[in-house]
Amino acid sequence: MAALTIGNILIVLYTILNSYPGQVYHIGFTVCQRIVFGVYGSGLGILIRIILSITYFGSQAWLAGLCVTVMLSSITPNYLNMENTFPESVKMSTRDFVSFFIVQIISIPFFLIKPEKINIFVNASCVMALAGMVGMFGYMVKLNGGPGSIYYEKVTLSNSEFGWMYLMGINVWYGALSPDICNQSDFSRFSSSKPKLQWGIFCGIFFTEIIPLAGLICASISTDLYGKQYWLPTDICLQWLNDHYTPRTRCACFFLGLSFLTSELSLNTLTNGFAGGMDLAGLCPKYINITRGSIITALLSWVVQPWLFYNTSSTFLGVMSSFGVVVTPIIAIIVSDFMLVRGGKLKLNDLYTTSKDGSFYHTAGVNWRAVFVFFASVVPGLPGMAAYVNPSIKLKTSIINYFYGSTDRKIAAGIDLYNAFTLDEYKRLNLIPYDGVNPEEVIVLEDFTKDDTHGGNSTSDSTSGIASSKEKIKSVFNVV
Repeated sequence: MAALTIGNILIVLYTILNSYPGQVYHIGFTVCQRIVFGVYGSGLGILIRIILSITYFGSQAWLAGLCVTVMLSSITPNYLNMENTFPESVKMSTRDFVSFFIVQIISIPFFLIKPEKINIFVNASCVMALAGMVGMFGYMVKLNGGPGSIYYEKVTLSNSEFGWMYLMGINVWYGALSPDICNQSDFSRFSSSKPKLQWGIFCGIFFTEIIPLAGLICASISTDLYGKQYWLPTDICLQWLNDHYTPRTRCACFFLGLSFLTSELSLNTLTNGFAGGMDLAGLCPKYINITRGSIITALLSWVVQPWLFYNTSSTFLGVMSSFGVVVTPIIAIIVSDFMLVRGGKLKLNDLYTTSKDGSFYHTAGVNWRAVFVFFASVVPGLPGMAAYVNPSIKLKTSIINYFYGSTDRKIAAGIDLYNAFTLDEYKRLNLIPYDGVNPEEVIVLEDFTKDDTHGGNSTSDSTSGIASSKEKIKSVFNVV
């Protein structure tokens, strides 16, 4: 648990620092990549995050499907005992495939919700998941009369081995969460105040420490009770249903499945669906918006075949926890460039132009120094990561140890076009509201400018309206 505590301290630190560009300037992850890699080089970081969103979406959707399996199995034994019509070469059952398909369908309506409006569902799902976790954990401890035999086993590692395993625990815990830290600006740009953002991050991350603790103890108890370690609460529920298909057991398992399902849906929608949608919209804004991008992310998640992640001896979990090797350099570059190099000041209008005179054009639109730093940080950790996910690869201990500590080594005045800033932010950031519209720049929209009732010249009316709006903006800003 001490390793998790240190890991959470690093996660809180990295998340808060990586939130600043979005919180201060209300820009998302795709725009932040233009800051560090250039207007064209930004595709590197965006592409990496899109791949992670697709992979993680498939993984979380499969876990959500297991929750659906528990719920439907609680309703009818026919679903619990559904015949598997798939051949053995397909590493999933017909029942679990149907549940996975159901989750993919019910996920789509959530993509229609605006990202800033989904917080109500997310907060409700957190309360439901907490109630389900505490209920299952308490019942398992009571049923076994203690935390299980594995909990009391002593550590037999040497001091050196223990130290490196301790460091690896920090790296694995951080690495599993690093993709969500990477695109923190996608969500911090919606924050209403800096203290709320920071306290929300701190409380939300440190509160998660009870989750791995509960998982460890439940796995220990399941070994004593059922002769097998169960790391997923859905596996425990299915074990209960197979042992005692009574009304009380069915009711308990149904609501446990529902509580965990809401958590999986909210997590998957927010951190993978919306994240992938925002990144895809940043690459192709003319054709893709956040909703379309989220749906594309969900559809592409079938390609990764997430059932292989949990139903085979796949090294997926090791790879997932090793993503920090690739993602952490991106986080470190964003934080270093924004906080140290630029002192927290950005020329916003240059982020939205491909002009060679722009601050973020660099050389041929790519910041080659940032690209070099990224690969220089990633490459040394790749051999150790390969050995970690594939034990048959034999490397020197020093190379593997470098991978274990890779997380700790990686951290090393504009115009507001859309009135996205408050008046206080204008003053603090030395910004001015956009009032540079000329009559020649006006695009007349017939539906809004034509007045069939009163007649008149719609173009002149539009121009005078813009002029009036300009005067209002100037008068408000002058008062401030």
